[in-house]
Amino acid sequence: MDNDQIIAGFRSLRASDFDLNDVESSGMERLYELTDAALELNEPGTLMPEMFQLMERLPEEDLGSPGPLVHTLEAMPGYEPYLSESMRRKPSSLSVWMVNRILNSSVSADRRVVWLALLEKATEDPEIPESVRRDARDFLTLQLRKG
Repeated sequence: MDNDQIIAGFRSLRASDFDLNDVESSGMERLYELTDAALELNEPGTLMPEMFQLMERLPEEDLGSPGPLVHTLEAMPGYEPYLSESMRRKPSSLSVWMVNRILNSSVSADRRVVWLALLEKATEDPEIPESVRRDARDFLTLQLRKG
């Protein structure tokens, strides 16, 4: 698969593709195919915006735990600015999870403050689905307890 085919594949995914009650849905399989193909490209990082746009389009869908998107993005250097931008635009269950994963790592105190602020902002935005705000609140509470 080339870059354009992978982009078209990400853009074609819909919430119904991840319906666990539908035995015909194959979104997760397709997601694995697309992320595997992305990692085979010479410059897979060019697809980071598409992956975050997918998360933003399907903010409440189960796209893995953490799943192919997170594993693929975390395998690419330089994904954090894209994650930060995505959190500012439209946080999703998966993006707040990624922020929590960063906060669980050895991140500098300055960067920790930035990531915590993004989680806090996600808890307050009424435009964000309640399930995403709840996830952000849970992760924020967890991280603040850790200090």
